[in-house]
Amino acid sequence: MALSVQIDTDFGIPATYWNIGGIQTDYRGKGVDVTIYGYATQEARQSGGQPISAIKQQFTGDQYQADVNRDIVYIWVKQLPQFAGAVDA
Repeated sequence: MALSVQIDTDFGIPATYWNIGGIQTDYRGKGVDVTIYGYATQEARQSGGQPISAIKQQFTGDQYQADVNRDIVYIWVKQLPQFAGAVDA
């Protein structure tokens, strides 16, 4: 699974294809750290290209869920302002 939404990058090239590259849970601190990688296109990702952007996001408080799976985290990510309007890809 991935998300399709256009977000400008520091390189002046928008990333349109985003996937979760890492999820780390802090059980004691009750937080989930997520790394989301952005690629210029879906084809760039599928052909083994490198991401042109990375977003790190922490989910805590009411959103915290121990042993969360990627499907749930994608739902969380779509609620972030920069991912407004994102669709499943």
